[in-house]
Amino acid sequence: MKRRDGGAEFFEQLSAVARAVRVAAADAYATHEIGSLQAKCLRVIGAREKLSQAELARATLTDPALIGRVLESLVERGLVKRKRSDADRRQYLLALTAAGQRARDRVVAVRSSVAKRITSALDARDVADFERIAAKIRAVQSTAGRRS
Repeated sequence: MKRRDGGAEFFEQLSAVARAVRVAAADAYATHEIGSLQAKCLRVIGAREKLSQAELARATLTDPALIGRVLESLVERGLVKRKRSDADRRQYLLALTAAGQRARDRVVAVRSSVAKRITSALDARDVADFERIAAKIRAVQSTAGRRS
């Protein structure tokens, strides 16, 4: 069924949901003195071995310059260490320190807590409907991305 508003109201609602999720996560991470992008970086670095800064930028869909600034803060806080690559001496590989692993564990727990809080109002049918709709939106976006 085509909407008279061209889907503008649906898009506004979807945007509002995305903002609410981002705010809930940011607020929860802030209690641990960590930003959302820092949290994402800790999760990605902790999940992969021998990750370069460029690979981290791609994995997080983040501008490489911004990733550089975020990494610098994580290195200064002793959460991430950089090691020069043996294969490519121009490249640094990223790894979590012991403190970084503990921070990552807190981030994962906070993320899980936020997810539980957000989904607590949903029943199984709501979740199934959302997953179905989200899959359709991702399919449209991935098709559009291939045409560009």
